[in-house]
Amino acid sequence: MDRPDLQGREAIINVHARNVKLDPQVDLKTIAARTPGMVGADLANVVNEAALLAARRAAEAVEMRDFEEAIDRVMLGVEKKSRVMSAAEMERVARHEAGHAFVALSVEHSDPAHRVSIIPRSIGALGHALQLPTEEKFLMTRPELEDQLAVMLGGRAA
Repeated sequence: MDRPDLQGREAIINVHARNVKLDPQVDLKTIAARTPGMVGADLANVVNEAALLAARRAAEAVEMRDFEEAIDRVMLGVEKKSRVMSAAEMERVARHEAGHAFVALSVEHSDPAHRVSIIPRSIGALGHALQLPTEEKFLMTRPELEDQLAVMLGGRAA
């Protein structure tokens, strides 16, 4: 069985979120777009994690920020608060992640930059530059591959 596409992910999220009180600003289509490659269990985990985050804040409803953090936790791991970086290291990580984002914004065939973070995560990442796909793709053209390589190398170049 293939992994669900955008519409499938949105439908799965709707099923898992039906008993969760959502803030009116929550956009499940955006959440589905942020979760390419995730299967039903991953998406259920995202909804549950978002609900837990909202409960910890004693919030009335689950907000987009809860979903954003939940997706990061499922994809990248929990925030490593114990990892202390010096100011110079933080600046280096920030430059690196900004390099990815700037190149993503400057090339024609790249998904747009959505968010950049220098929060260390448990998978070993010191930060990340997140791009939000505008459409589901199953094949890539040569210019798309070249631009993807440019984005990946943009962090190193910066």
